[in-house]
Amino acid sequence: MRCAPGTALLLAACAAMAAGCAATHTTTGPVTASPRPRERAVTDAAAILRAFVVPPGGQRLHKAPDVLNVPSSTLVSTTLVDDVSFWRVSGQPQAVLAWEQAHLPHRFSPEDADFGPPSWDRTFSLSPIPGVLNARDLVVEVTGAGNGQTAIRVDAQVSWQPPRPAPERVPAAARVVTITQLPSLGPHARRPPAPVTITGLAVVRRLAALVDSLQLSTIGPAAPCPAAFGGGIRLTFFARPDGPPLAVAQGPAACGTVQFSAGGKRQPALQITDSFIPQVLKLAGLHWKVPQDAWPR
Repeated sequence: MRCAPGTALLLAACAAMAAGCAATHTTTGPVTASPRPRERAVTDAAAILRAFVVPPGGQRLHKAPDVLNVPSSTLVSTTLVDDVSFWRVSGQPQAVLAWEQAHLPHRFSPEDADFGPPSWDRTFSLSPIPGVLNARDLVVEVTGAGNGQTAIRVDAQVSWQPPRPAPERVPAAARVVTITQLPSLGPHARRPPAPVTITGLAVVRRLAALVDSLQLSTIGPAAPCPAAFGGGIRLTFFARPDGPPLAVAQGPAACGTVQFSAGGKRQPALQITDSFIPQVLKLAGLHWKVPQDAWPR
């Protein structure tokens, strides 16, 4: 499996997919999203599948060969569109895969590869479209079909970015924020500094806007992400210093996510960025050294 967006975690494939020529398999998470990004993903996946260059003499199959019924590599995403087709050609599997790599349009970049037997595959990627399509991949998997023949599975996998729901925002009533550095369990961890409370409205609003700019995480539940071992920061927003928390953002957690709650209710996880914590510290005027040795990626 491959995680999306923006991670390089490779896992063994376990997502079952319906067999059938050019069948489309779509999975969605618990977040209800606008149909626009998903429709864009469906259209994009169809275009990526058409970009596959059929080797000379290739014959399209109407159903998946048993060994290719399930993809060996797939995006671990709750917002995945997977368009698939199957082919049979003459030649040895590795030679067929090398031929395809040499003849694909140059806009595709070679990425991860898995080597058999019984099958071999290679992922070819297009650049993501920020805020719309997180990953755009063409996965070509080959295996021997006997009598000098090779069977091919072609997956066009596109992960789309759902919008954040309205409740998952820092309330406009926030006037105070407390920033806490979380203790790390790393072997060289030091005691974190004392929490800092900020009442300057301009800074509070900039920090709230930074949290609100994070996208929903689309990493699927099948991804065995490493556990969080402490570290990171927590931002707690209040309407007044002695009031109850309005919103809390804490991360990084497992899979490099940010845990977010509003009004005491847990919201879907957000995806952290490499610049998030440095930006928080810069906006707050803090010179903390937040340990990164235990951060899950």
